[in-house]
Amino acid sequence: MPGMSIDWIDHVVLPVRSLDEASASFERLGLRLTPVTRHQGLGTENRAIFVGDGTNDFFIELLGIHDQAASLATGRGALYQQAIDAGRGVARLMLGTEGIAGTVESLRAKGTDVAVEGVSREDGVKLCDVAPLEGVAGLGLTAGLVQYTQPRAESHARRAADGRFGHTFPLKRLDHLAAMAPMLDEATAAWADSLGIAVSGEVRGPGIIIRQLKIGDAVLELLGPDGPESRLHGRPGGMASMCAFEVPDIDAAVALAREHGFTCPDANSGVLPGTRVTTIPAAELAGMGLQLLQYV
Repeated sequence: MPGMSIDWIDHVVLPVRSLDEASASFERLGLRLTPVTRHQGLGTENRAIFVGDGTNDFFIELLGIHDQAASLATGRGALYQQAIDAGRGVARLMLGTEGIAGTVESLRAKGTDVAVEGVSREDGVKLCDVAPLEGVAGLGLTAGLVQYTQPRAESHARRAADGRFGHTFPLKRLDHLAAMAPMLDEATAAWADSLGIAVSGEVRGPGIIIRQLKIGDAVLELLGPDGPESRLHGRPGGMASMCAFEVPDIDAAVALAREHGFTCPDANSGVLPGTRVTTIPAAELAGMGLQLLQYV
């Protein structure tokens, strides 16, 4: 698709009522977080958890609201406040691009109104450009594009030098995210037709159809019911409040999570063939489940 460039899954936004309390739960697990950054004119502040090896960097953005009036004056602020009030967990998916201008131009040519907005730190240093994708019909979730002022390789080197990947809990890489898609055929068509991201695979389990959209090194799973008797039938669409990370040794990861006081069941065979999985519950990590996955 000429001009279209969606290159990787960059991050998810997890709005939290208390940035300090949310951060403490991830730190207790053994994950390193960035210092607090405030965003100029947006009324928000964040801390981030980075995972990756430079070719597949991804982060979880813990997002707090320090100035509600300023935040609610923006479109995103209202979304984040609603997510906090409803205890919804993950509220937005951000997709990385090396060509935001061309991608936005392509979307406009297809009749979708998309605007590019700059995001800066409180001291005025520009961080990135973002383009909300709420105007793209049929995606079934809240998403946006992001392009940073610094190239990815330089960003990884800077973050690595700052110790951002120095976790004691062994997350290797983001494997997948998931979203509920009650109208599965319509959603997969929208991703292909509007964003140029076609289905790369399909997995079926009891009561569920999983359409896989490979974006960079990770996968966005669209989960739909396989019929009216499915456990997913009638569930609303939108992002699942979960991130699935590959780990090198899932049994060791389970033991470590338990040692740090988290509820972590023994690993079992996953829906994806050739995997073993377990999940640290969302209630123990600021409203976001942490699925651990090992390929065997």
